[in-house]
Amino acid sequence: MNRDSKVEQAVTEILAQPALNGVYRLTSTFAGSMPVLDGRALTDRRDLLGAIGRALDFPDYYGANWDALDECLRDLSWRDGPISLLIEHAEAIPDAAMATLVEIFLQAAQGWAEQERVFSLFVAGLERRDIPLLA
Repeated sequence: MNRDSKVEQAVTEILAQPALNGVYRLTSTFAGSMPVLDGRALTDRRDLLGAIGRALDFPDYYGANWDALDECLRDLSWRDGPISLLIEHAEAIPDAAMATLVEIFLQAAQGWAEQERVFSLFVAGLERRDIPLLA
């Protein structure tokens, strides 16, 4: 099995089991049916937060700040089904912004796992040992 097939299989498994919710690094990109963002266009916090809000169909009241992101990711009452997002070229996002983003997504992922709802963020191109690598 080649690397791309292994990544695809791992992502598919994660998206089928809420107990595996979290944030994961990818060695190659596999989006399936999830929204995909290009980190090279998200080097500013406002651009990053705005793009996430659009990709996940946040309500109009979303304020595009860290607190609003946290609130919307923990609510999701306006959206049914699994939540997943892929950020390609995540290395282009400033470290401080990426650290905050990962923390917010991890906390939301844990909450949704308890509710048995699939919720995961995938990042490609990022070298962070604290984020599990799917290869």
